[in-house]
Amino acid sequence: MKRSRLPLATAALAVLGLVLAAGFAPVQAQAQAKGPLTVAESSNYAATSRHADVLIFVREMQKLSPLLRVETYFRSFEGRDVPLLIVGNPLPASPFDARSLKKPVIYIQANIHAGEVEGKEAVLMLVRDILLDPKLPYLDKLVLVICPIFNADGNDKINPANRRQQPGPEQGVGIRTSGQNYDLNRDAIKAESIEVQGLLESVLNRWDPILLVDCHTTDGAWHEQTVTYSWPINPNGDLTLLEFQRSKFFPEMEKIMKDKYKTLGLGYGGFRDARAPEKGWETLDPQPRYITNYIGLRNRLGILIENYVHADFKTRVAGNYACLRAILDYCAANAEPLAKMIADADARTVARGLAPAAKDAFAVEFELKALPNPITVLGFEMDTTNAAGGRFPQTKPSDRKHAYTIPYFADFVPKRTVPFPAGYLIPAAAASAEVVHKLVQHGLVVERLVQPATLEVEGFRMSEIKGAERLYQGHRTNTVKGAPVATKQEFAAGSIFVTTAQPLGSLAAYLLEPESDDGLITWNYFDKDLASGGFGGPPPGAAPPAGAPGAPGAPPAAANTQGLAAGQGAAAVQGAAGGQSAAVTGGGAGAQGGQGGQAAAVAPAGAPAGGQRGGGGSTSFPIYKLMKPATLVKDIVR
Repeated sequence: MKRSRLPLATAALAVLGLVLAAGFAPVQAQAQAKGPLTVAESSNYAATSRHADVLIFVREMQKLSPLLRVETYFRSFEGRDVPLLIVGNPLPASPFDARSLKKPVIYIQANIHAGEVEGKEAVLMLVRDILLDPKLPYLDKLVLVICPIFNADGNDKINPANRRQQPGPEQGVGIRTSGQNYDLNRDAIKAESIEVQGLLESVLNRWDPILLVDCHTTDGAWHEQTVTYSWPINPNGDLTLLEFQRSKFFPEMEKIMKDKYKTLGLGYGGFRDARAPEKGWETLDPQPRYITNYIGLRNRLGILIENYVHADFKTRVAGNYACLRAILDYCAANAEPLAKMIADADARTVARGLAPAAKDAFAVEFELKALPNPITVLGFEMDTTNAAGGRFPQTKPSDRKHAYTIPYFADFVPKRTVPFPAGYLIPAAAASAEVVHKLVQHGLVVERLVQPATLEVEGFRMSEIKGAERLYQGHRTNTVKGAPVATKQEFAAGSIFVTTAQPLGSLAAYLLEPESDDGLITWNYFDKDLASGGFGGPPPGAAPPAGAPGAPGAPPAAANTQGLAAGQGAAAVQGAAGGQSAAVTGGGAGAQGGQGGQAAAVAPAGAPAGGQRGGGGSTSFPIYKLMKPATLVKDIVR
């Protein structure tokens, strides 16, 4: 996870080491005397596991226990088979077996950012200890699905120069991005990477875990707590689940960590102002491109683990291990009520879609507020110095400890909302194979009209669409402006209908709502329709939108590309919406988000880079909202 970085402070590191040694250090794995050791353990935490090391460890565990099965999760861009571990007693042969056993599934993944390796080592230790210690109760109540090395390609680019802000392992770690040069924790909505497509297909849509745990390491503030964590924070998810996690689950988990595993935990975030910590502690962004926010839209629980970057490698691994144990302790003790809570959330979502009420709304803008209770950060007083020749003063921690009890800004509340519909309709002419495939890929029930229908719907009259000035994940993301308009529209056979009366109804809304801040519009999936004046063309007499084909000074259609770093592997070409342009993805070492490079892209077809489109008059939108259920003759898209 990326946050503003502070310069390394030797004094603060020394104090932190003494604090941990004095009794705050997390417990180590309990069963190291039995079974294989991880590379971290066998090297005295000087090194981390490569992909081949993980496979060797897993094979050794298979020899020792019949309660472990290993499946091939997916094959990475660079050709590595990524393992998916199924752990159960009895070992379920399929997700159906797990459901028949009435045991909730917990999914844990590590190494999504392959420079953040603590979770990978901790997960391997956890699997070993569960399988070899019959006293641990987890498998009596739960089925575990685990991926220890989600980003295998990034993992094996180990170099001591990577993530130099963290102390150890001295032999180095991998890089943030995947073999396709994606930041995988920004890919949950667009799902362009092999890894996230595998997550959707092989875990979320197949095993349907009630909880997803995603292991990371921070880049942020200085404090004594060795583990930080967050829940799905987007308010368009089920609010009962959101409130349960932050008010009940997390306080209980934090207590277990402290009392049982001697590990201090803290809600994830960073100081709003490092020079004035008393201003508050602030969480991450709410968009569902982040995997733990995404899982909340599926009515499932999610935990983002962020290990404390300034602790030594052994302490970071042990902290991650202790947090995982605390999570499983709570889930095993509460398996039945947790499963019921999830089922109730699904039922609420279906009921809302069957009969949307006036109070039902979708948030398109958010406001960040402080939670009712403050948070205590066991930090350090900060010193400000003026470096010679520097333009700005530098802030770094001193060796003086200070407990800051401050507001915790982690409550995103709706600032502006739109009515929540019974479903979304995409006219046949705009329902490209790519759009339909993406919806189905997320696990949505998608239906196609087999007979035409004339319906009262809510359209969206777009007054502006603007591509981002800067590239983000190989895209110039869109923002749109406009207004809803009630209309009667004829939908031909072949038009697509997505009902919100399904467990993934909130996800459907996020993907298809015209003003969604992270939907398919954002990620350029409808650009061919928008750049040509919107579905159905512009209003009579209106000039073509600025930048659209045929408009004065419009550039030719351009390709939307993700840059291929020089000297790297073969490029994979993926078709853009409606065949308009090609997105080229390379296995580059130039990593986004501070790893030495930025994927390159140009504007979507028919739009100037970073330019405003739609300025020549309002245009209709290729997505319509059905506000009340209607009788439609349709088939399920498979």
